[in-house]
Amino acid sequence: MISVLVCSADTDLLSNLKLNIAKTIGTEYEIISYDNRFERKGICTVYNWLAQQAKFDILCFIHEDVKIHTRNWGAILKKILDDEEIGLVGISGAVYKSAYPSTWSACSRDLYRTNSIQHFKNKPEPQLSSVNPDQLLYSEVAVIDGVFMATRKSVWEKNIFDSANLKGFHGYDIDFSLQVGLQYKLVVSFEILLEHFSEGNLTKAWLNDSLQVHRKWRKRLPLKVLPVSRAEQRRSDYLSCRSFLVNAMRLNASKYLVFKYFMILFYCFMTLNGLKHSKSVFKYLLS
Repeated sequence: MISVLVCSADTDLLSNLKLNIAKTIGTEYEIISYDNRFERKGICTVYNWLAQQAKFDILCFIHEDVKIHTRNWGAILKKILDDEEIGLVGISGAVYKSAYPSTWSACSRDLYRTNSIQHFKNKPEPQLSSVNPDQLLYSEVAVIDGVFMATRKSVWEKNIFDSANLKGFHGYDIDFSLQVGLQYKLVVSFEILLEHFSEGNLTKAWLNDSLQVHRKWRKRLPLKVLPVSRAEQRRSDYLSCRSFLVNAMRLNASKYLVFKYFMILFYCFMTLNGLKHSKSVFKYLLS
């Protein structure tokens, strides 16, 4: 019924995940993993290769550093994906995606839809993140986080991961979400609780992949799937632009790129940002 697909970089984490899935999935399944410790192939390439081998109709792309707490979550996935209008299921996402090239989570938290337990390096205890304002079993979103993405094999066959343009480990989830979203609804399930033991790692490679994805989808972004007020949209655009600027400086991006997004922040979001980051930007540009 479900093919669980894993791009693996840690054999211990993979072993723990296999035990967890065996105890919780509650339905017929297979796990197909690829040991990517040595070749370090791009995740789009690995996911496409794994999906080709899958024998079941439901594909579940999942990170190995997770634990699923919900019993019989396989039946929950099947019930959702039995709806032909739905093409992708996750456990975290947002109802709005800005055109600015930052992560899906760089928006107002009110626009999140999530049901997860997240571990952070700078916090002693994991944080339960549950944002379900309408108290639904699942909610439509614009983009889905890549930690857990489930779809039908027939949907993937028409929307394979973009291994030609995304050769690393970033941006694939936003790109796949936007591609599938052209024909299907994307939803976050609130019935499946997943614990994620690590944070996303924003590197120079992430910066480049994020720019690539947002250039590719510039005609479709910004995107919202539920009513979002103009004020909420503006604040989320501000948060996304600011996040990208801060990360660009942290990752030693080109001075042109830093200057470009600082000017956008200055001219478009002065009422929200004021003169924040001015000193650090000028120091960066003059260094």
